[in-house]
Order: sequence, then structure tokens, then C-alpha cells
Amino acid sequence: MSTPPGHLSATEIRLWEAYRRGERLNLGTGVPADDDPRTGATWGPDRTVRAQVLARLLLQPPEAEPGHTTALRLSGARVVGDLELGGARLDVYVSMIGCRFEGPIVLNVASTRTLNLLDCALTEIQGRNMRVDGDLSLCRCEVARGLRILDTRVDNDLRIDDCVVGPDRRGVALMANGLHVGADSSMDRSVFRGQVSLYGGRFGGRVTLYGATVERPGELAMDLGRITVEHSLHLSVGFAATGSIRLNDARLGGGLVLRRAVICANPGEELTMSRVVAQGLHMKPARPPRGRIVLTNATFGTLTDGPDSWPAPGDLVLAGTRYTTLRAEPPLSVRQRVDWVERGTAEYAPQPYDQLAAAYRTAGEDEQARTVLLAKQRRRRAGLGPAGRLWGHVQDVAIGYGYRPARAVGWLVALVAIGTAVFAADPPAPLKADEAPRWNPFWYTLDLLLPVVTLGQDGAWKPTGIGQWLAYSLILLGWILAGAAAAGATRVLNRG
Repeated sequence: MSTPPGHLSATEIRLWEAYRRGERLNLGTGVPADDDPRTGATWGPDRTVRAQVLARLLLQPPEAEPGHTTALRLSGARVVGDLELGGARLDVYVSMIGCRFEGPIVLNVASTRTLNLLDCALTEIQGRNMRVDGDLSLCRCEVARGLRILDTRVDNDLRIDDCVVGPDRRGVALMANGLHVGADSSMDRSVFRGQVSLYGGRFGGRVTLYGATVERPGELAMDLGRITVEHSLHLSVGFAATGSIRLNDARLGGGLVLRRAVICANPGEELTMSRVVAQGLHMKPARPPRGRIVLTNATFGTLTDGPDSWPAPGDLVLAGTRYTTLRAEPPLSVRQRVDWVERGTAEYAPQPYDQLAAAYRTAGEDEQARTVLLAKQRRRRAGLGPAGRLWGHVQDVAIGYGYRPARAVGWLVALVAIGTAVFAADPPAPLKADEAPRWNPFWYTLDLLLPVVTLGQDGAWKPTGIGQWLAYSLILLGWILAGAAAAGATRVLNRG
């Protein structure tokens, strides 16, 4: 059909003809204040198009004029009524700029090539199981009652930039569970006044929310559970969430970037990343989090953070967290790293310490790794009974649980020096004068200190008085040092 139906208004006839030529019909005045779609309720008949006419153009399109390709390009219009396109196949390019839609746009189970809405005021968009062969773009739009694109597939890019999206009756601004985007997705600088849910979504490129704001105080603000992102997920550069964020079981090929973001700004809010697998985590928020961060069984290639990246003790959970490389901006000392582990473990658990030590070893910093493992043993000791704590203190003082072997040498040198000096000043009498070896206080002291091994000195002499007490003390200390050294060596070898 090439002739417009008789029931169309003059404005709708102009749109009909523009559609056949693939041209844009601009109904605006050119005055920004008069062309603001948010105040377009007063636009008159010369700027009004019925939604059913748009549906007629898309569902029963007229033929293109010779030499032209049909397209729906409309600017500055007030669209009245519900735009019902459920189940439709839209084979033309659709672009709406500066338009006001007073009813919902219904695209459930519809398919289209490319949908572009710019500077529009919308009531709501329903697009469950929609298929977009090209790009889906909603930029600088205001959506009053939410955007629903569950189980939708977008073959190319998804753009929801610079928008203001209000909540539906359940408090959800963007419901996009099961969304599948073939290329990049951006929601930069948009304000979502309700929950954003991308649960189970699959994204073939990057996902960015630079400068975006999500507002749902006291509740779950973002549900990103089980999403798969081939590249990176950016909640950064001015991103702010009021409410909790859930990223459980997410798979992120290029990592999660939380740089200059406001997250967990209030007590009671949570960022949960349980079982996340990502190439990296860049944790550099705009200010120290005051809520709770959970990294239970998360796996990262590189973890980048700083001294103010994490919440207070009791609000960080590192149980089962794994990473290969640690980076800090500015660099953190090993003591600060140990404090970080202790902040993230309310009760003693070996894995966080072992993981930190492994990261230091990977970086070739064996001394720092030993410091971490020493801190691990000291933390473990605090939960033992009296006897265990006593033996732990002995091992710590003697050899640093095997991670400070030089201490044993120091103790040995000191005890040998003391024994040599005392026995040189007051030599013991020989047990058998005719069988005693030549007296040497150094070798005698060393023979007392070394258990099992005998140098033929300790059984040949009979100390008395202070010398006798010193001899017994040296024998006991020798056994203690040997036991501590054996326990430490076993521990270190088992770690190896």
C-alpha cells in the first residue's frame, strides 16, 4: 500500500510519506525549552502521533518510494497510546529522537534490526525475549517505570548511556536477567533509581558503568550473579551504588575494575563476590568501604589494591580466596599484608596465609613468604591449649617456627659462649683422672648441648655446684633446641 489510510491526521500523513522515503520527520521547533520531551504533555496535534499508527507502519508497512529504503525516523513527536509490537518482526531501521511516549513500548518476543532511542521520555519498555540483530541504543533517555529486557539477545552493542531510569512497582529499574549481548555493553553516566539485575547475562565484550549511579538504599542494588563477561567489567570512574552488590559465580575474562568507585559506603551494605573467577580484581574505591566485602572462594589472576581498599576487621571475608599475583598502589609492606589477611579471617584458617605466602613466592620474595607463614603459626597458637601455647612460644623464640633458622644458631653460639666462660673459670673434676681426655671447656659445653651426638667430653667430667646446674641446663636446652629445630624443619619441608 502506498496511499495513506484515510483516518490519518495531517502529521501522521507526513510521517507516512517520510517512512516511504526513509527520511526523518522532525516535528520540533528548534527551541530547546519547547522541545524537551519531559514537558511534552502539552504538545499539540501538529506534534502528536498515535502509537497505533507507528505500529501500522512497522507491522503493515507501505512500499518504499522508487530509489528509497523505508525507515522509521521520527523526532520531536508526542506518541499517545500503547505501542504494541509484541511478537513482531521489524525489518526496518527505527530511530526516535526527542520523542515523548505516553504509554509503554511493548516488544516482547519481537525481533528488529536496530533500535535507537535518543533524548526520549518514556513510560516503560517491555522487551522480554526480544531479538536485536544490530545495536540496541537508549541514550539520554528518561524512563519512568523501568526497562525490562529479560532473555533478550543483542547481536552487536548495547548502549544505555546518560539515562535516568525509574523503578517499576517492585523497585527494579533495569531487569535484564539472561540478557545476551554479542559485543560491548555500556551504561555510562546513567542513573538507575531502583535495582539493576543482569543475573545470568552473557556479554561478548566489555561491560562498563563509568560514572553510573544505582540507588536502592538498604536493599540489593545490583544483581550480577552468574554473569559471563568475555572481557572486563568496569564499575569505576565515579560509579556509585547505594545498596548492596552481588556478583556471586560471575565469570570475567578481563577482570573486575572497581576504581574510584563508591561501594559499600554505608554500614549494612555488601559487595559479595563468592566463587567469582576473573583474570583480575582492581580494588581501588574512591573511599574506604564501610560495609561488608565477601570474597569466599573467589579466584583472581592479579589482585590490585591499596591501603584503603578494604573495610574494617569483621567486614572482610577472605575464606578460600585465591590469586596468583598481588599488586598495591602504593606498595604495601608484608606487615600490612598480614594485617589484611587477619582482617579478613574472623577465626584462624590456614588457607589465607598459605595463599599470601604463595603469592610472595611467585614474586620471588621468599623472606616475605616466611614472614607470612610465621604469622600464620602465631595466629594458630592463640587457639591452642596451655601446653600447645607453651610449646609454640618455645618454637617461636628458638627458631621462629622454622622460618627463622638463624635464631637457632644465635642461641647455640650464646649458650656455647656462656658455658665455655663458666667452665673455663671453674673446671669440673675428672671422673677418672687416668682416663679423662684433655680438658677443653668449649668442646665440653658443645658436647652437653648436642643431644644424641657425643664428643667424648660430657661423660668424662663431674661438675659440681653452679657448674652442675649449668650442665643440666645446657643438656635440657640442647634437647629443646633440637626438638624445636626438628619441628620447624618438618613444617618447612612439608610446605615445600
